[in-house]
Amino acid sequence: MRERQPSASALPGRIGMKRRLLRATSVAAALAVSLSGCIFLPSLAGLSSGPPAPPLPTATDPVPPSSEPPSIEPTPVDPTETPSPTETPSPTQDSGTLGEVRDGNPLQSGSGVATDTPYDLVIPPSSGNPEVGSVPLGNVSDAREFSESEGSFITQTTGRLYMTWPGDRHGTCSGTVVNSDDGNIVLTAAHCLYSPIYREMAERVQFVPAESGNGAHAPYGTWEGDRWIVPSIFADTAYEEDGASYGEGWAYDYAWIRLQSSASGANVQDFTGGQGISFTQEFDGAQFVGYPTNEPFDGSSQRVCSSTQMGFGDMHWPHLTMSCTISPGISGSGWVTAIDPETGAGYVGAVFSTLVTDTVSGSMLGRNSYDLLQELHEL
Repeated sequence: MRERQPSASALPGRIGMKRRLLRATSVAAALAVSLSGCIFLPSLAGLSSGPPAPPLPTATDPVPPSSEPPSIEPTPVDPTETPSPTETPSPTQDSGTLGEVRDGNPLQSGSGVATDTPYDLVIPPSSGNPEVGSVPLGNVSDAREFSESEGSFITQTTGRLYMTWPGDRHGTCSGTVVNSDDGNIVLTAAHCLYSPIYREMAERVQFVPAESGNGAHAPYGTWEGDRWIVPSIFADTAYEEDGASYGEGWAYDYAWIRLQSSASGANVQDFTGGQGISFTQEFDGAQFVGYPTNEPFDGSSQRVCSSTQMGFGDMHWPHLTMSCTISPGISGSGWVTAIDPETGAGYVGAVFSTLVTDTVSGSMLGRNSYDLLQELHEL
């Protein structure tokens, strides 16, 4: 699909918030902090706590790089429960492009919390032929195992994230390689990188695309995070207590990660490809693939849920929703729409955020998420 450039009339104003940037760098084993916009953190090599850094991929192109998987016991980051809805929003309208558009009437759920503003821009995947309205697996709500034959592009671009926080705490999430000029960008959930419980950013992030067997197989190597960024509104206002989420920041539960290049100068996208991105908030069905870790799942394989017709805002937050029985560890997986039935290439327009029994929600990308990505590129 051709990239649609936004017109002047389609450019909504920046979100009315004080944008803050919290930086931390390792200088003589000390942290230097400054404020100026959104929040990000580089990887901190040489920390005394946590696992030793695995070697970066060193193979020459185009042979896939290889390295040992992270020596971290998988501990999933919980997608938290949401408050009960107060009402069901009005039906959505047909946009005539990627599908139903979540705008107008107004752009908020029964909670009264507004979502990110739709932005008229799509970035195509690095390969494949997205097909509007295509959800090859139909309605899948049992989070069954996903096989490469059902979408090799999804298998390659989906990976497992390993995070380390202060105090030697570890966690796992899911993430998606997206198409970018630099070839090293992963999309995930903000709560995977910034703890809404402890109010702190992860110190280290590793990404293992197409991992299986709980790290036994890493066909495209282990990639170290370079920098990552989450919305300041999430860090400022999103909270988690007693397994439930609070605060308007959960409407912006997305984050971007920039990975380090290999010793040969290769980037992760050279081996996995990159999914397209849609900031339009238009969907005609979607599916997500990731790594649920809590019982009855064990994180050893990619699992999938999909829906031909999703809800909106019926889990309190202004998120997309679909039926799915799944467990923690799935957080941050990309919700892909307009899927190429041959390869699984499409457009990621939301990321897995929260769950209640048999229902899950995804935080939609919009203008603020686009601005956040541009800030990461400029760092």
